[in-house]
Amino acid sequence: MEAIERHAVSQDWITLVLVLVFGLLVIAKYTFSQRFAHFSMLFATDKYLLLKGKDPNLFHPFNLLLFAVNVFSAGLFIFIFYLTFTETYPDRPMVIFLRIITAYTTFVLLKFSLEKILADVISVNNKMDYYLFYKLSYRNFMALILLPVSVFFVYTWEPTRLVLYILLGLILLINLVTLLSVIIKNRQYISSNWFYFILYLCALEIGPYYILYKLVTKFQGE
Repeated sequence: MEAIERHAVSQDWITLVLVLVFGLLVIAKYTFSQRFAHFSMLFATDKYLLLKGKDPNLFHPFNLLLFAVNVFSAGLFIFIFYLTFTETYPDRPMVIFLRIITAYTTFVLLKFSLEKILADVISVNNKMDYYLFYKLSYRNFMALILLPVSVFFVYTWEPTRLVLYILLGLILLINLVTLLSVIIKNRQYISSNWFYFILYLCALEIGPYYILYKLVTKFQGE
């Protein structure tokens, strides 16, 4: 029987990261208990979006706390993805993780800034704020769901490449469904501004991910 090499993931620093993440969740839950209760039912009801989307405050402390959780959760999943597909285990895994969350945060904030600038240029700030709030809420919720999955992969079971591909496919599908949901709810507005919508879709929803994909595949090739 051929031996299968298994990467031993150092759990000490990951445990500290998880303690920090759960600490952020505790702060969010007990500081904004009603908001957290509505948010936790996001996939079951639109109540959170209806209540908070009327006057979306993207920089509300609750959103910032959940975004921090998002960064660590997504970073941990990407780190697991990296370990599964790399040939050799890194000498300094925590450094790799820090680079991942730095790159992820930079990408998200840069994309957010470009979306806000475009909204200001074409004078659709209110619509864009609601869209960004809608998208941020669902992605924060997905990151919250992804967190226990990543914990399971770290402490219990090493995932296969197929499992990670399936999870990645599900994440992309949920993002697509979220985008389609926004389009359907705002179809009348979009139909009267279809040129700007196509411009936004190509420049800020497809373009950045395509560029990111080309950069990742380029570095992998090297």
